Amino acid sequence: MDSLLLISVVSMAGLALFFATMLAVADKTLRVQEDPKVEEITALLPGVNCGACGCLSCQDFASHIVKEGVDPGKCRVVNEEVLEEILKIAGREAGEQYKTLPLIHCAAESDKKIPVADYNGVSTCAGANLIFGGGMQCQYGCLGLGDCTKVCPFDALHMEKGLPRVDVEKCTGCGKCVEACPRGIISLQEKKTEKIFYVACSSLDTGAIVRKVCGVGCIACKICEKLSPEGYFKVKNNLSRGDFSKQTDMEKGGQIMAKCPTKVIKEI
Repeated sequence: MDSLLLISVVSMAGLALFFATMLAVADKTLRVQEDPKVEEITALLPGVNCGACGCLSCQDFASHIVKEGVDPGKCRVVNEEVLEEILKIAGREAGEQYKTLPLIHCAAESDKKIPVADYNGVSTCAGANLIFGGGMQCQYGCLGLGDCTKVCPFDALHMEKGLPRVDVEKCTGCGKCVEACPRGIISLQEKKTEKIFYVACSSLDTGAIVRKVCGVGCIACKICEKLSPEGYFKVKNNLSRGDFSKQTDMEKGGQIMAKCPTKVIKEI
């Protein structure tokens, strides 16, 4: 019995040694040597793996920078000093960079959200949107339950009076909030000018319906369109939309905003 136990122990030890040796050989033979530049750049990136750059992780992004020449400016978290260091390691020069910010296309605060029924379901926008629109008459507006604020990795969004408010200083434009909103009321926009004038509404309803269910939405009156022959704004499908590439005169943009009868044109 003792000899059988001894044989078993020796056999197991032998097998363990054999497989350990095979794994060591395989590791040495098949190991992919990582470019040291990738490691250096990874160390400079924030490590939050937010995905705003379109890559799976910061290390994956660093690999794309070194091996495929991807613009490191796609990381919206790093500051200019770090960006210059990354470009230096990658052996490239920087292009012009602009801050990317989320625009909230809804202006209906809590007291402006007209309900059709009380909602007592799951306290998430995704859940409420599936159950009769969270009891809201407007089927396009913000549900106000803060899914966007919960996914923000930089604490740059906070709910105030039933709407998400953007902390411009903290926001990196990672886009997590855009993905989280079930109604698609958040968009990302590069801030290439001093101000951005945008329409804080997503409703495709007629003006009469908007006045009935909200009162602070776009009523497609086309005043903004008429005041900007250059194309600052264009009304389509009952909703005005801003063309930010044409908004070059900040003073005129402010004048158009002031003329909006429902005050749905906002600036950031």
